[in-house]
Amino acid sequence: MANLITGILKYTNEQKMLPESGTVLICVSGGADSMCLFEAMRHISYERGFSIAVAHYNHKLRGDESDRDETFVLNICEEHDIPFYSGRGDVTKYAKLHGKSIEEAARDMRYEFFFDTAEFIGADKIATAHTMDDNAETIIFNLTRGAGANGMSGIPPVRDKVIRPLLKTSREEIMEFINEREILYVEDSTNDFEVFTRNKIRKTIIPLIKEINPRFNEAASTAAEIFRADEEFIDDIAALFIRDCCAGLTTDANDLAVLPFSVSSRVIKKLYGGSLSYNHIKDVLDLCINESPSAAISLPKMTVYREYERIVFDSQPDDNSEEFAPVILSSGDNCILLGLGLKISCIPVIYNDNMSGSDIKSKKNETINTTFTSFVFKSIDICGKISVRPRMEGDNIKLKGQNGTKSLKKLFIEKRIPVRKRSLIPVICDDEGVLGIYKIGTGSRAIPNHGDKSLLIQFDEV
Repeated sequence: MANLITGILKYTNEQKMLPESGTVLICVSGGADSMCLFEAMRHISYERGFSIAVAHYNHKLRGDESDRDETFVLNICEEHDIPFYSGRGDVTKYAKLHGKSIEEAARDMRYEFFFDTAEFIGADKIATAHTMDDNAETIIFNLTRGAGANGMSGIPPVRDKVIRPLLKTSREEIMEFINEREILYVEDSTNDFEVFTRNKIRKTIIPLIKEINPRFNEAASTAAEIFRADEEFIDDIAALFIRDCCAGLTTDANDLAVLPFSVSSRVIKKLYGGSLSYNHIKDVLDLCINESPSAAISLPKMTVYREYERIVFDSQPDDNSEEFAPVILSSGDNCILLGLGLKISCIPVIYNDNMSGSDIKSKKNETINTTFTSFVFKSIDICGKISVRPRMEGDNIKLKGQNGTKSLKKLFIEKRIPVRKRSLIPVICDDEGVLGIYKIGTGSRAIPNHGDKSLLIQFDEV
């Protein structure tokens, strides 16, 4: 007993798992592993000075046997005067509702219960009974799914509040401890059912591997530590790239493309905000070298697209390219372009030589506006109604001071305006055609002369 507890104490100290005070919530199923954890933590808590409580989740998958396990753990806790908390749920129903396997559903439900219980009692840590053998099984399982370094790192010793004090302890050591101490435990009959993936790995795959290397579990544990160290190092490099080279959820396409795949794949997953398949990551990298400046791909709940040299990760619903509603303007009108955050004012003025298209003195600060947010048109030259609307197919304009007429599509391309934003640029028109384009330029038609009655179209951000 002393050797096993000493080993657990050494490992938990190395990993800085255990608090000096407060409460550790121990997850106890009633099986041999969790009862070993219970007994070891009970002794360690005396030495370290923290208290313990027990959580048990009844998955209701084995009928009377599941209830038996819950009662067993309850009785053990009562015997040792340790607080006991239990939860239960219909795993089969949850799995069907969420489209998950029974194993995945059971894990989701019990961890939700563990975290809720820890919050309820103010526990500092949640201890689970994952062992070296469980770690080896996890690595094999992740390998079958094509996992990278993160998956091959196996079960993390510490993640958030969750700690795994037995992760360097073999099941053989646990059974020796259980038998030596004559610790009671219950058997889970489903452990013998090879219908479950992990049971197949435990019962069939690992025994075959151990024919090659009898100490495979230890080798897998060592490999996991190496993978974990590599993962942390490369992850830090990816985080530095995001800090230095990304603006929010955007980055330069070429900068991302030239990174080593080990780094770029992690950058992509961080910008995405979760795990992605290898194929999805390759799709994003292919987008980086796509010749189209407006190419796009779809990821689960996200669109990634090019804006010329930039790659943009957009988690919002793909409605930001919808056209805004056109408005008709009359002299004296003020209106809001919904969705654009712009206010438009239509003001009657007498044009003078201090006014020149977009060069209009602001009443707010008397500085000259040279960004084409204000326009002046000669009233008598305006044909019919004046409106502000999105670009339409066939729109063209002869910009003031330039030769020839140019389509708005070509003009937007020259200005390197992304396709997704082109329908969000206000275009000032009358019945004859385009008079001016917000933040781009004013046309050569309806230009006023000194003393002409004119309309001032003013855009202000709101």
